[in-house]
Amino acid sequence: MEFQKVIHLLYVPTKYCNMNCKYCYLGEMTESKPEPDKILGTLDTALAQLLDHGYLPFNLSFHGGEVTTLPSHILDSLFATAARHYAMYGEQIKSQGFQVNPLHIKTNLLNFQKHWDIFIKHHISISGSVDLPLRLHEQFRRDKKGLSTLKRIQDNLKALTAYPYNKKISCVVTRAHFEAVDEFIDAVKYLHYDIGLDMSRFNIMFGFDSAKQRNKIAGTEMLNDAEQVKFYRAIKKAFIRTPLENAFKTEWFKEFTPDFCCSSVNCGGKFFLLQSNGSVFSCPRGQSSEDYCYGNIYKDDIETIISNGWSNIERNENCMAIDDECERCEYIHYCNLGCTFVRQESGLKKSYTCLLQKELYRNNPNRYPPLTVENISRYAQQFFLSNNIQRLQDFHVEKQHFVTPELSLESNWLSEIIHRDANLRALYSDDLFFLRVNGVNYRLHSAILKNAGHIEVLDAESEVLLGVRKDIFGLACNDEVNNYLHLMLLRDTAVVYGDEQRFKQEHIFDYSLYKNAFMAASWVEGKYALLDITPLLVSHAQFYLDGVKNNLFFTTKALRKYHYGKQKKNAFYHIQAINLPFQNIDFFWERRKY
Repeated sequence: MEFQKVIHLLYVPTKYCNMNCKYCYLGEMTESKPEPDKILGTLDTALAQLLDHGYLPFNLSFHGGEVTTLPSHILDSLFATAARHYAMYGEQIKSQGFQVNPLHIKTNLLNFQKHWDIFIKHHISISGSVDLPLRLHEQFRRDKKGLSTLKRIQDNLKALTAYPYNKKISCVVTRAHFEAVDEFIDAVKYLHYDIGLDMSRFNIMFGFDSAKQRNKIAGTEMLNDAEQVKFYRAIKKAFIRTPLENAFKTEWFKEFTPDFCCSSVNCGGKFFLLQSNGSVFSCPRGQSSEDYCYGNIYKDDIETIISNGWSNIERNENCMAIDDECERCEYIHYCNLGCTFVRQESGLKKSYTCLLQKELYRNNPNRYPPLTVENISRYAQQFFLSNNIQRLQDFHVEKQHFVTPELSLESNWLSEIIHRDANLRALYSDDLFFLRVNGVNYRLHSAILKNAGHIEVLDAESEVLLGVRKDIFGLACNDEVNNYLHLMLLRDTAVVYGDEQRFKQEHIFDYSLYKNAFMAASWVEGKYALLDITPLLVSHAQFYLDGVKNNLFFTTKALRKYHYGKQKKNAFYHIQAINLPFQNIDFFWERRKY
């Protein structure tokens, strides 16, 4: 089965929570008791409808409320459903470039040991939420009756150290945590060194003010961004040159990097949260607001729900004002003004972690190079065109560009242009190439047609074989002996090219191998000829930067020439295939430490 899109699906089988955290953004929603007869059926129905319409959940995890308030037999059935999904579609998930993740829950850990056997049975990945230092847990995270949960949490944290599968904890930081930063640091060390809970995957989050928060008390207020930076620097000072240094650099503040949904241009295209009543929202935060509801699987068509994801976020963005500084910021392309929901709830005009994000980018300039002045304005215009039309009108009262309405005609769609042209059908074919990395095959797709791509982590010990369809040298070519295989490597560092002054990936190398040489160096496997490109990749290792993605394209001289010739002859093709259309794979290079 071919899937048109992969999505991240969170399931909330119950909104009820057994705690009464003082800074919770869900408010009274956590009083809602679940409807047991709907919990299992809703997940089954949603998966069936999504898959029937070509949407593949590549990551299925469970959130709340509090998932562990459900009976063990319900959890057992939910996990079994998720496991069947991964078993049935795991290969398709991997073919789209994603790993098959373990089943995962977010929990406050209060009932952790109660469901121990079920978690072990299904190898559940645990993400536990606590307050550090633990005296603040005692203060802010009490149960529904106002009673202490600290003793049970302490016992469960110790039990978590012996849990044999994936586990981590997270902590929301508010003013009280900031004022107790030294105790916070001591608590991290205590958990890691004294009780043996691995803190290498610890997540730090910052609380935000919301009108839905009830019983708000002193100490739970959100920090301003200068205070967030001060907190970050204190953590940095404490853990640099310690065994937890790498964890601090790569995991603890990861939520504030472009890798997370909070920094998406529009998160509604990929992330979906399903409640047990069938309602679909943006995320755990957004489920508290009807502005972030995309529909209901029992009432609305799946295509409508998926479409509403993008359009609802776009609508909410267009209702908010934007700080003038954002239009001039050299890092706007990384943060994209941050989480839409948080800005709407807190009334801010930019990301509530703005200065912290800039601190992270500046601490890693190779991975996060800033935009040039010229490209800041260009990117801002593109962003406002989708997310703040009013801002675009305020600053650009005259028409800045014109796109002919003919581009929207079906006959001028890229898919139709390709369909009418045999050489383009060959150029964009998804069976021209495959890559075999350490024995795992990846079918390569056109970089501009696919919804999601493969990302590999390679090193000097990796074996990388390129499979090339044997008839490729005759495609769009009458002189096969003068045709050659062509590889292009780009790196995700920013440069500006040509008269267009486009902000694009930096070119690292081109490599060509003529047909006869290729056939002599390769061996046949079915309808493919295999070539070992490991030495080529290893020989350029000096150009791979830590944490920076590399982009490897594959085509031939003839197909590349045909593509550029088609651009000259057909403007509708050119504008839609302005970026490299050839089959590709992204990879990071890992330098082994001995």
